[in-house]
Amino acid sequence: MALDETRTSGTHSGGCTCGDCPHGARRGHRNAVAAFLAKRDELAAGNGLPAGVAQSPSASRQWVSDELTGSARAVAERAREAGDAW
Repeated sequence: MALDETRTSGTHSGGCTCGDCPHGARRGHRNAVAAFLAKRDELAAGNGLPAGVAQSPSASRQWVSDELTGSARAVAERAREAGDAW
């Protein structure tokens, strides 16, 4: 009953565990994973590389690695937040 009322009231805290809440930890983690996968796929397709690094294979690999590392850190942070809420 209380959970149903929370879902319909539209007010959720950052640690909401209802699963539907756009502010909830689960949703945030899913969004972070989706963003990581989208970035990975974009870079794998050769899109999004700055012109300055596109000319050098080693610079391109390093830049892609740095970008994906940053995205993975965001996923890990959301996972930690989700772990606390779950």
